[in-house]
Amino acid sequence: MNKFAGKTALVTGASSGIGESISRQLAEKHCNLILVARRGDKLEALKYELEAQYDITVSTISHDLATLEAGKSLHQKTKALGLDVDILINNAGYAKHGAFHLTPLDTHLDMMHLLTTTLTELTYLYSEDMKQLGGGYILLVASIAGFMPIPQFATYAASKAFVLSLGESLNKELSEFNINVTTLCPGGTATEFMDVSGQNITGFRRHAIMTSDAVAHAGIRAVSKGKAVIVPGLLYKFSMAGLRAVPRGLQAMIGEAATK
Repeated sequence: MNKFAGKTALVTGASSGIGESISRQLAEKHCNLILVARRGDKLEALKYELEAQYDITVSTISHDLATLEAGKSLHQKTKALGLDVDILINNAGYAKHGAFHLTPLDTHLDMMHLLTTTLTELTYLYSEDMKQLGGGYILLVASIAGFMPIPQFATYAASKAFVLSLGESLNKELSEFNINVTTLCPGGTATEFMDVSGQNITGFRRHAIMTSDAVAHAGIRAVSKGKAVIVPGLLYKFSMAGLRAVPRGLQAMIGEAATK
């Protein structure tokens, strides 16, 4: 059963990677879209392609979500356009790999703002609207980094731990309003994220990298089934399950080695 046909989904970080893949796969399910990212030209190109191919309505909003009260201003923009959001895909994000004290403070703060503050703003505001609409779906994109401490990725991992905890809590809290909250926790994924973060993935680890399409498919499927948390890929599923038995100090060593 297609739960998304005729609904409207807002997708942040929709211009590339997992966000673009989710947008394409929702379009295939005849879901109308609100595409949000900084690169308006890429959003417009995607809009025309998806509207022509799937006979859906696609709106685009060029918006920097790493700025103060970005979530509130985006919410106001969708309201001004008369758009109701049935599905919220909180996907926008980036990371910087490197020693904590060698990374500029503003980079840490921008990252935290985008990954936690704006995400919380959007989740709060659109879930309030969903209550009035009688229900909805929210997908928070976290990471397997949220399950462990990761030196050289400290702020990113801490932010994703916040997202994971928030998502699991809201899955319970918002269920009484018929709002399903799913947290997607991908491992290594072949997107622009790798280039921006500065990671150098070599050797065996290259074989563990998933495609953005595979991750998006797992996320959408989890949302449709009402799952609270999904870790795509058998390798990552088994790894995260086994991680529970590992002392936190050793987890930090594993996490650092896995993300160099």
